[in-house]
Amino acid sequence: MKKYSLIRKYLTIGVMFFFIGTNVVPSATSTQTNYKNIITVDDEPGDADFTSIKEAVNSSSPGDKIEVYSGMYLEQGIRIEKNNITLLGISHELGAGNDSGKPFIKGDGTVTIIKIIASYVTVSNFTIEDSNPTTSYSCIQVGAYWPDPLDSITMSDCVVSDCIISNSRTGILGGHWGHLDDTTIINNKVSNCYDYGIYTEAVYNPVVYTIEGDFYISRNVITDCHDIGLYFLGDRQNISGNRITRCEIGLVFRGAKNIFYGNDFESCSVGVYDNFVIPRINGERDGGHTNIITKNNFKNYSRGKIWWDKPPSFLIMILNKFRKEGWKENYWDTWSGVGPKLIPGVFVFGETMILPWFNFDWKPAKEPYEFY
Repeated sequence: MKKYSLIRKYLTIGVMFFFIGTNVVPSATSTQTNYKNIITVDDEPGDADFTSIKEAVNSSSPGDKIEVYSGMYLEQGIRIEKNNITLLGISHELGAGNDSGKPFIKGDGTVTIIKIIASYVTVSNFTIEDSNPTTSYSCIQVGAYWPDPLDSITMSDCVVSDCIISNSRTGILGGHWGHLDDTTIINNKVSNCYDYGIYTEAVYNPVVYTIEGDFYISRNVITDCHDIGLYFLGDRQNISGNRITRCEIGLVFRGAKNIFYGNDFESCSVGVYDNFVIPRINGERDGGHTNIITKNNFKNYSRGKIWWDKPPSFLIMILNKFRKEGWKENYWDTWSGVGPKLIPGVFVFGETMILPWFNFDWKPAKEPYEFY
């Protein structure tokens, strides 16, 4: 009898521990989150906490996640000014309604649609369109931009990802006259912008061109921009894996020690244009600080267009030690297959051409690279 009593006793204890374990473990897992609160937005009244994205952002606190469900949102002037906010599009309905796909934000062309002026902010998975591409506004802006009165703030670790952006003066604008560090622009599709698909610069002082901050710009698809697909001002950056198609100029950059790797340029009049104008007096930009343009594809482009320029001043040329760009192992579909590929350029002053010049890709690739 004692033996069976002990068995019952241990069995009872085991069952108790089993139920305790099954109740405690799931509860602990369900409460693990990096967000203080999750705020919901849906365009059908009564389905979520808010029907307006702007109202949800204004009501949020640092550390909150705002989930915006599929639907149409006629909004602009959404300012994210609190740190550690995630604004995430959800590609299905929360309750009633029959919307599907990324939530669609459509602005009226009177102001920037989403403006990020804080650190650790993520905006992801939206379709965003402006009503007038000829205004001076953008769909998404990261950082304050002159003459914004908040131009002296410090920001870091912001992300814009997986958005579809179109019909704006500038699709994504990343510019700051203070300090903008570790900004990631990745996996977006930007099209039909009047000036720039993506425009980024991290300038502390516009007079001496002191560059601060880092941009991670990768795996974006930029198409049909009237002027420039991607404009980049900065030093020591790696711009890779982007596809730029049917833009007047694929990439314009100013800076030094950058690497442009694994990008695909197709049907652009000019693939890459080095808009070098003046040296920075702090010595950051000199002849030893070469940019590297390597293992990119250049397909169906204009062979007669100028690809880069330099100032004509002999003093400036001496200061910059005849700085050249390193073009290496790019694929050119117009290369004959024999010898180096000549890349046309000029020395210029202002808008006046002074002297034709050139660069070379000494070892062009024989076959296009497969990036996707």
